[in-house]
Amino acid sequence: MLTNKVHLGLIVHNGETYEGGFPSIVSRATFEKVQEVLKNRAKPRHSKKRHNFPFTGLLTCGECGAAITAQYAHGHGGTYKYYRCTKRLGSCSQSYLREDLLTEQLKTEISKVALCEDWKEKMLVKVEMWEKENIQSSQSFAQNLEKEIKETETKLDRLVNAFLDGSIEKETYLAKKDELITTKTDLQRRKSDFGRKGNNWIEPLREWILAAHHAEKLASSNEFDEIKSFVEKIGTNRRLLSKKVLVGLRPPFDLITKQRAFCEARPAEGVASEQSSRPEKSLSFDWSTILNFALTYFTENS
Repeated sequence: MLTNKVHLGLIVHNGETYEGGFPSIVSRATFEKVQEVLKNRAKPRHSKKRHNFPFTGLLTCGECGAAITAQYAHGHGGTYKYYRCTKRLGSCSQSYLREDLLTEQLKTEISKVALCEDWKEKMLVKVEMWEKENIQSSQSFAQNLEKEIKETETKLDRLVNAFLDGSIEKETYLAKKDELITTKTDLQRRKSDFGRKGNNWIEPLREWILAAHHAEKLASSNEFDEIKSFVEKIGTNRRLLSKKVLVGLRPPFDLITKQRAFCEARPAEGVASEQSSRPEKSLSFDWSTILNFALTYFTENS
Protein backbone atom coordinates (compact mmCIF):
# COMPACT_ATOMS: atom_id res chain seq x y z
CA MET A 1 0.00 0.00 0.00
CA LEU A 2 2.78 2.44 0.88
CA THR A 3 4.39 2.05 -2.55
CA ASN A 4 1.25 3.03 -4.47
CA LYS A 5 1.77 6.31 -6.34
CA VAL A 6 -1.91 7.13 -6.04
CA HIS A 7 -0.89 8.98 -2.85
CA LEU A 8 0.94 11.43 -5.13
CA GLY A 9 -2.15 11.92 -7.31
CA LEU A 10 -0.74 9.61 -10.01
CA ILE A 11 -1.96 6.41 -11.65
CA VAL A 12 0.38 3.70 -12.99
CA HIS A 13 -1.07 1.43 -15.68
CA ASN A 14 0.91 -1.20 -17.57
CA GLY A 15 4.13 0.36 -16.34
CA GLU A 16 3.19 3.87 -17.58
CA THR A 17 2.39 6.81 -15.27
CA TYR A 18 -0.64 9.10 -15.80
CA GLU A 19 -2.05 12.14 -13.98
CA GLY A 20 -4.81 10.97 -11.68
CA GLY A 21 -7.03 14.03 -11.85
CA PHE A 22 -7.27 14.15 -8.06
CA PRO A 23 -5.06 15.85 -5.44
CA SER A 24 -2.17 14.06 -3.74
CA ILE A 25 -2.42 13.27 -0.03
CA VAL A 26 1.34 13.28 0.70
CA SER A 27 4.24 15.33 -0.58
CA ARG A 28 6.75 13.89 -3.03
CA ALA A 29 9.55 14.23 -0.46
CA THR A 30 7.57 12.24 2.13
CA PHE A 31 6.69 9.54 -0.41
CA GLU A 32 10.33 9.12 -1.51
CA LYS A 33 11.49 8.99 2.12
CA VAL A 34 9.01 6.18 2.78
CA GLN A 35 10.30 4.30 -0.27
CA GLU A 36 13.87 4.61 1.03
CA VAL A 37 12.86 3.18 4.42
CA LEU A 38 11.03 0.28 2.78
CA LYS A 39 14.00 -0.44 0.56
CA ASN A 40 16.39 -0.61 3.52
CA ARG A 41 14.06 -2.91 5.42
CA ALA A 42 13.82 -5.20 2.40
CA LYS A 43 17.57 -5.84 2.29
CA PRO A 44 18.31 -9.50 3.06
CA ARG A 45 19.78 -10.15 6.44
CA HIS A 46 23.29 -11.39 6.58
CA SER A 47 23.18 -15.06 7.27
CA LYS A 48 25.38 -16.54 9.91
CA LYS A 49 28.82 -17.23 8.54
CA ARG A 50 29.28 -20.92 7.87
CA HIS A 51 32.38 -22.67 9.04
CA ASN A 52 34.68 -23.98 6.33
CA PHE A 53 35.45 -27.57 7.21
CA PRO A 54 36.06 -29.23 3.80
CA PHE A 55 36.64 -32.79 5.02
CA THR A 56 33.55 -33.34 7.16
CA GLY A 57 31.52 -36.30 5.93
CA LEU A 58 34.57 -37.94 4.40
CA LEU A 59 35.70 -40.19 7.25
CA THR A 60 34.24 -42.21 10.09
CA CYS A 61 35.86 -43.09 13.39
CA GLY A 62 37.96 -46.23 13.16
CA GLU A 63 37.22 -47.10 16.80
CA CYS A 64 33.47 -46.60 17.25
CA GLY A 65 32.21 -45.96 13.72
CA ALA A 66 30.74 -42.54 14.47
CA ALA A 67 31.04 -39.60 12.08
CA ILE A 68 34.07 -37.34 12.08
CA THR A 69 33.24 -33.70 12.78
CA ALA A 70 35.39 -30.55 12.95
CA GLN A 71 35.83 -27.48 15.10
CA TYR A 72 38.06 -24.49 15.73
CA ALA A 73 40.50 -24.50 18.62
CA HIS A 74 42.85 -21.82 19.90
CA GLY A 75 46.45 -22.70 20.54
CA HIS A 76 49.94 -21.31 20.41
CA GLY A 77 50.27 -19.25 17.29
CA GLY A 78 46.59 -18.77 16.47
CA THR A 79 43.35 -20.60 15.69
CA TYR A 80 43.42 -24.07 14.14
CA LYS A 81 40.90 -26.46 12.63
CA TYR A 82 40.68 -29.89 14.20
CA TYR A 83 38.83 -33.04 13.17
CA ARG A 84 37.54 -35.49 15.76
CA CYS A 85 35.04 -38.24 16.43
CA THR A 86 31.55 -37.00 17.36
CA LYS A 87 31.47 -39.73 20.05
CA ARG A 88 27.72 -40.06 19.49
CA LEU A 89 27.76 -43.85 19.40
CA GLY A 90 29.17 -44.26 22.87
CA SER A 91 32.50 -44.13 24.63
CA CYS A 92 35.47 -43.46 22.32
CA SER A 93 39.12 -42.74 23.14
CA GLN A 94 40.09 -41.09 19.85
CA SER A 95 41.65 -37.64 20.01
CA TYR A 96 41.82 -34.62 17.71
CA LEU A 97 43.75 -34.28 14.44
CA ARG A 98 44.75 -30.91 13.03
CA GLU A 99 43.43 -30.16 9.53
CA ASP A 100 46.84 -29.57 7.97
CA LEU A 101 48.02 -32.99 9.18
CA LEU A 102 44.84 -34.62 7.90
CA THR A 103 45.30 -32.92 4.54
CA GLU A 104 48.83 -34.25 4.16
CA GLN A 105 47.65 -37.80 4.86
CA LEU A 106 44.84 -37.50 2.30
CA LYS A 107 47.35 -36.27 -0.27
CA THR A 108 49.53 -39.28 0.51
CA GLU A 109 46.59 -41.59 -0.19
CA ILE A 110 45.94 -39.81 -3.48
CA SER A 111 49.59 -40.04 -4.50
CA LYS A 112 49.39 -43.83 -4.23
CA VAL A 113 47.23 -43.95 -7.38
CA ALA A 114 48.93 -41.10 -9.25
CA LEU A 115 50.33 -41.42 -12.77
CA CYS A 116 52.98 -39.04 -14.01
CA GLU A 117 52.66 -37.07 -17.25
CA ASP A 118 55.01 -39.35 -19.19
CA TRP A 119 53.14 -42.52 -18.21
CA LYS A 120 49.80 -40.90 -18.96
CA GLU A 121 50.88 -39.96 -22.48
CA LYS A 122 52.31 -43.41 -23.22
CA MET A 123 49.18 -45.11 -21.91
CA LEU A 124 46.85 -42.94 -23.97
CA VAL A 125 48.86 -43.63 -27.12
CA LYS A 126 48.64 -47.37 -26.43
CA VAL A 127 44.90 -47.18 -25.78
CA GLU A 128 44.40 -45.33 -29.06
CA MET A 129 46.32 -48.09 -30.83
CA TRP A 130 44.16 -50.75 -29.16
CA GLU A 131 41.04 -48.84 -30.13
CA LYS A 132 41.98 -48.82 -33.82
CA GLU A 133 42.91 -52.50 -33.75
CA ASN A 134 39.69 -53.35 -31.94
CA ILE A 135 37.58 -51.45 -34.48
CA GLN A 136 39.18 -53.38 -37.33
CA SER A 137 38.77 -56.75 -35.63
CA SER A 138 35.22 -55.86 -34.60
CA GLN A 139 34.25 -55.04 -38.15
CA SER A 140 35.74 -58.31 -39.34
CA PHE A 141 33.99 -60.27 -36.59
CA ALA A 142 30.62 -58.64 -37.32
CA GLN A 143 31.00 -59.32 -41.05
CA ASN A 144 31.81 -62.99 -40.40
CA LEU A 145 28.77 -63.35 -38.15
CA GLU A 146 26.53 -61.77 -40.76
CA LYS A 147 27.97 -64.07 -43.41
CA GLU A 148 27.31 -67.15 -41.27
CA ILE A 149 23.74 -66.02 -40.60
CA LYS A 150 23.04 -65.61 -44.32
CA GLU A 151 24.59 -68.98 -45.10
CA THR A 152 22.37 -70.60 -42.47
CA GLU A 153 19.30 -68.90 -43.92
CA THR A 154 20.25 -70.18 -47.36
CA LYS A 155 20.55 -73.72 -46.00
CA LEU A 156 17.13 -73.39 -44.40
CA ASP A 157 15.59 -72.28 -47.68
CA ARG A 158 17.15 -75.23 -49.49
CA LEU A 159 15.97 -77.61 -46.79
CA VAL A 160 12.38 -76.35 -47.06
CA ASN A 161 12.45 -76.65 -50.86
CA ALA A 162 13.86 -80.18 -50.62
CA PHE A 163 11.08 -81.19 -48.24
CA LEU A 164 8.40 -79.66 -50.44
CA ASP A 165 9.83 -81.50 -53.45
CA GLY A 166 9.71 -84.76 -51.52
CA SER A 167 13.46 -85.23 -51.70
CA ILE A 168 13.84 -85.90 -47.96
CA GLU A 169 11.73 -87.56 -45.30
CA LYS A 170 9.79 -85.49 -42.77
CA GLU A 171 11.80 -86.79 -39.80
CA THR A 172 15.08 -85.88 -41.49
CA TYR A 173 13.66 -82.48 -42.43
CA LEU A 174 12.52 -81.70 -38.87
CA ALA A 175 15.82 -82.79 -37.32
CA LYS A 176 17.89 -80.77 -39.80
CA LYS A 177 15.62 -77.75 -39.47
CA ASP A 178 15.93 -77.84 -35.69
CA GLU A 179 19.73 -77.87 -36.02
CA LEU A 180 19.77 -74.93 -38.45
CA ILE A 181 17.29 -72.86 -36.43
CA THR A 182 19.37 -73.42 -33.30
CA THR A 183 22.54 -72.36 -35.15
CA LYS A 184 20.86 -69.24 -36.55
CA THR A 185 19.48 -68.24 -33.13
CA ASP A 186 22.92 -68.65 -31.54
CA LEU A 187 24.55 -66.54 -34.25
CA GLN A 188 21.96 -63.79 -33.83
CA ARG A 189 22.48 -63.83 -30.05
CA ARG A 190 26.24 -63.49 -30.49
CA LYS A 191 25.67 -60.61 -32.89
CA SER A 192 23.34 -58.89 -30.42
CA ASP A 193 25.77 -59.38 -27.50
CA PHE A 194 28.61 -58.07 -29.57
CA GLY A 195 26.59 -54.98 -30.50
CA ARG A 196 25.84 -54.23 -26.85
CA LYS A 197 29.39 -54.71 -25.59
CA GLY A 198 31.47 -53.52 -28.52
CA ASN A 199 34.24 -51.24 -27.32
CA ASN A 200 32.65 -50.36 -23.98
CA TRP A 201 35.97 -50.84 -22.17
CA ILE A 202 37.85 -48.15 -24.10
CA GLU A 203 36.34 -44.98 -22.63
CA PRO A 204 36.37 -46.22 -19.00
CA LEU A 205 40.03 -47.17 -19.42
CA ARG A 206 40.86 -43.78 -20.88
CA GLU A 207 38.95 -41.98 -18.11
CA TRP A 208 40.80 -44.02 -15.48
CA ILE A 209 44.16 -42.97 -16.93
CA LEU A 210 43.16 -39.29 -16.88
CA ALA A 211 41.81 -39.55 -13.35
CA ALA A 212 45.00 -41.21 -12.10
CA HIS A 213 47.05 -38.49 -13.77
CA HIS A 214 44.86 -35.82 -12.14
CA ALA A 215 45.73 -37.43 -8.81
CA GLU A 216 49.34 -36.33 -9.29
CA LYS A 217 48.24 -32.70 -9.47
CA LEU A 218 45.84 -32.99 -6.55
CA ALA A 219 48.54 -34.53 -4.36
CA SER A 220 50.47 -31.25 -4.53
CA SER A 221 47.53 -28.83 -4.48
CA ASN A 222 45.36 -27.22 -1.83
CA GLU A 223 42.05 -27.72 -3.63
CA PHE A 224 40.40 -29.21 -0.56
CA ASP A 225 36.98 -29.79 -2.14
CA GLU A 226 38.56 -31.63 -5.08
CA ILE A 227 40.77 -33.65 -2.75
CA LYS A 228 37.72 -34.73 -0.77
CA SER A 229 35.76 -35.68 -3.92
CA PHE A 230 38.68 -37.66 -5.30
CA VAL A 231 39.25 -39.58 -2.07
CA GLU A 232 35.53 -40.44 -2.07
CA LYS A 233 35.90 -41.66 -5.64
CA ILE A 234 38.91 -43.92 -5.11
CA GLY A 235 38.45 -44.90 -1.48
CA THR A 236 36.19 -47.23 0.44
CA ASN A 237 35.88 -47.84 4.20
CA ARG A 238 37.42 -44.43 4.87
CA ARG A 239 38.36 -44.16 8.57
CA LEU A 240 40.36 -42.11 11.03
CA LEU A 241 42.07 -44.14 13.75
CA SER A 242 44.84 -43.04 16.12
CA LYS A 243 45.27 -39.87 14.05
CA LYS A 244 45.89 -41.99 10.94
CA VAL A 245 43.80 -41.97 7.78
CA LEU A 246 42.89 -45.47 6.62
CA VAL A 247 41.49 -45.86 3.12
CA GLY A 248 40.77 -49.00 1.11
CA LEU A 249 41.31 -48.34 -2.59
CA ARG A 250 38.59 -49.29 -5.05
CA PRO A 251 39.46 -51.23 -8.19
CA PRO A 252 40.92 -50.40 -10.61
CA PHE A 253 42.73 -47.65 -8.66
CA ASP A 254 44.21 -50.32 -6.41
CA LEU A 255 46.10 -51.81 -9.38
CA ILE A 256 48.90 -49.26 -9.12
CA THR A 257 49.54 -49.82 -5.41
CA LYS A 258 49.26 -53.61 -5.71
CA GLN A 259 51.73 -53.72 -8.58
CA ARG A 260 54.15 -51.43 -6.80
CA ALA A 261 53.95 -53.53 -3.62
CA PHE A 262 54.51 -56.75 -5.58
CA CYS A 263 57.59 -55.41 -7.34
CA GLU A 264 59.07 -54.02 -4.13
CA ALA A 265 58.46 -57.28 -2.28
CA ARG A 266 59.85 -59.73 -4.86
CA PRO A 267 63.52 -60.79 -4.62
CA ALA A 268 66.13 -59.19 -6.82
CA GLU A 269 65.99 -60.41 -10.39
CA GLY A 270 67.95 -63.61 -10.92
CA VAL A 271 68.20 -64.36 -7.19
CA ALA A 272 66.47 -67.48 -5.96
CA SER A 273 63.89 -67.05 -3.23
CA GLU A 274 64.09 -68.99 0.00
CA GLN A 275 61.04 -71.03 -0.94
CA SER A 276 62.16 -71.95 -4.44
CA SER A 277 65.36 -72.66 -6.32
CA ARG A 278 63.95 -70.90 -9.40
CA PRO A 279 64.42 -67.17 -9.79
CA GLU A 280 61.33 -64.95 -9.67
CA LYS A 281 59.76 -64.03 -12.96
CA SER A 282 61.00 -60.63 -14.05
CA LEU A 283 58.16 -58.16 -13.67
CA SER A 284 59.02 -54.49 -13.37
CA PHE A 285 56.91 -51.62 -12.09
CA ASP A 286 56.25 -49.73 -15.30
CA TRP A 287 53.38 -48.15 -17.21
CA SER A 288 52.85 -51.04 -19.64
CA THR A 289 52.43 -53.64 -16.89
CA ILE A 290 49.91 -51.50 -15.04
CA LEU A 291 48.04 -50.70 -18.26
CA ASN A 292 47.74 -54.37 -19.15
CA PHE A 293 46.25 -55.13 -15.73
CA ALA A 294 43.83 -52.22 -16.19
CA LEU A 295 42.92 -53.49 -19.65
CA THR A 296 42.05 -56.88 -18.18
CA TYR A 297 39.93 -55.28 -15.49
CA PHE A 298 37.89 -53.09 -17.86
CA THR A 299 37.36 -55.74 -20.53
CA GLU A 300 36.09 -58.17 -17.88
CA ASN A 301 33.81 -55.56 -16.30
CA SER A 302 32.54 -53.76 -19.38
